[in-house]
Amino acid sequence: MKKYLALLFVFILLAGCGPQRITTGTATTDLPLLTVDAEGQVEVNPDQLQLRLAVVTEAQEAGMALEQNNLRMTAVMQMLQGIGISADELATGQFRITPQWSRPPRPTPANWQREIIGYRVDNELLVTTGQVELAGKLLGLAQQAGANQIGGLQFGLADPTAAQQEAIRIATQKAMRKAQAMAEAAGVKLATVQSMRLNGGGGSMQPRLMLAEARSASADTVPVASGKVEIAATVSLTYRIEPTN
Repeated sequence: MKKYLALLFVFILLAGCGPQRITTGTATTDLPLLTVDAEGQVEVNPDQLQLRLAVVTEAQEAGMALEQNNLRMTAVMQMLQGIGISADELATGQFRITPQWSRPPRPTPANWQREIIGYRVDNELLVTTGQVELAGKLLGLAQQAGANQIGGLQFGLADPTAAQQEAIRIATQKAMRKAQAMAEAAGVKLATVQSMRLNGGGGSMQPRLMLAEARSASADTVPVASGKVEIAATVSLTYRIEPTN
């Protein structure tokens, strides 16, 4: 029995001298690993703009509010066609007719009940066009034509795939250089790539809009600078590392 216990003790000691196990995330491996992250960015000129125009009208009767709204929206669409915006670059956004209710007086009588005092019509038009040079005219002429809510101006890319791929390539190269520098500083060498991960699903797009102050509310063209569209991607590389000797 004592001999058996002695052999078991020796076996346990030997087992403790095996290769060290490294835990990464939820996985456990016997390989020493190095993981690096890097971000790549590219800036490109936008080739698409989006703008939201809305006509809001109010009247005591729903029919009158709708009629006024239709007239003004027709004028807005005619203006858009006049400067070169085609029908397939337009889409109706939100459209709603809502009653306007009376407000309670102060003090409010015990038997007071609210009642409808009018109607409001909201009609929204979304403009998406590749004619980014028309941004200033769109802003300047939309209000003159009858749009009384203008916003959501954004510059972007119709197809960001090429820019995203370039950002991924830059991020990957930066990660490789970072891993090489770390390995040299630590006195080890890089072996094979164990994993590659793209964070963020293919690159994010951030439009950078610069909107100059309009000279006046009635100006035909508002000074607008489209700026650049920034595409960013982050990658993670995991290398197996080995001793240099």
